[in-house]
Amino acid sequence: MYSRLVSVLFYMFFTCVILNPQVNGITLYFYLVIPFLDLDFSRFLAGTARRWAGPLLIAVMASALTSPSAAVRVLSIGICIGYLMYTTERRISYLHPWMVINILFATVQFAMYYVDRDFSLLLGPTNLSKLIWGDYATMTNTNFYEVFYFTRVSGFSREAGFFSSLLVASLILHLFSDSPNKKLIALYLFGLFISFSKSSMVLFLFAALYPFRYRLRSLHPVVVMVGYYAVVSAISVYLASNNFFGSDTFAHRLAGYAFVFDARLEDLVKGISAPDMMAHYKYLPYIRLIQDDMALGALFGGLPGTIAEMGLFSALVVFAVIAFTASDGFVMMIFLFISATVSVTTVTSFIPLAYLICYWPRFAAYSAYRLEPSRQFQPLPRYFKT
Repeated sequence: MYSRLVSVLFYMFFTCVILNPQVNGITLYFYLVIPFLDLDFSRFLAGTARRWAGPLLIAVMASALTSPSAAVRVLSIGICIGYLMYTTERRISYLHPWMVINILFATVQFAMYYVDRDFSLLLGPTNLSKLIWGDYATMTNTNFYEVFYFTRVSGFSREAGFFSSLLVASLILHLFSDSPNKKLIALYLFGLFISFSKSSMVLFLFAALYPFRYRLRSLHPVVVMVGYYAVVSAISVYLASNNFFGSDTFAHRLAGYAFVFDARLEDLVKGISAPDMMAHYKYLPYIRLIQDDMALGALFGGLPGTIAEMGLFSALVVFAVIAFTASDGFVMMIFLFISATVSVTTVTSFIPLAYLICYWPRFAAYSAYRLEPSRQFQPLPRYFKT
């Protein structure tokens, strides 16, 4: 019972990000501390350490060489992944119940937008976060505006795009089960409709790749990551020549790939901060296009954002750790799609879920092996029964 209570608290703060405060520009994620209230989680970590300690230590040390904050985030992601695996193995995960709560609240935001728009904005993440934390409210964006004649809402997430990414990652994770619940799938799809953003396209990409899953599984994750980087780089360079058609959204997600070709070698090797990038590279049209994001300290989305922050060597080590520990090429591709809008070291909830998807096949097999002598728990669902 106690472990379940701890799990409820974890998933509440994990899915309702606006409940976490921000101090001096740093969000204090309560869900990084809550897992250690459960002593069984510490035993789980100790019992499985030989499987994860080495790769995690390499990633943390490589990150710390150039970016201590990135090293802390890598360690934090490791804690999240561990607890997600622990609660899944123990069958005490409350991810989907809390996502249902988020979708229901988002439905209220959506309905109120057409009844009383001002009240709907009051229910947005910015106002709610300030109501809870005042000056310590976490960074949010109540970006409720109409797309294809329908508004987009955010639930208890920072903004609609993050909510959409969280919905996609949670839904894909649910589809990994042997018998997905059709009503829950329908609810997730409705949530994606009312939070529609470019992040929602990941679900369509997932559906398009699913028929080719067996071929992708046969590819090593390193091959998939390199191929993905090459293809997206080619697209990015072409779009950069057209200034990303004046779209700051495309520029934020893809400009980093073009920047790798435009940046000075020393900046790629050492890494570069957002202020330094604005100081030295504002002559690039796509940098001016995303200067508002840069002013907030944000770098590019996707893999190049990690390169820009950590430097080439450290980033390549982290990428190698991810690729060599990923289960197969199919889940590696899903991970790359989900993490395309942010850095792979982002602690916000949908990134740890993306890592769980990336490691799920191996974790499911290992968990079944671990629990075979015990009758206390049931084995995990098989990996994509169909």
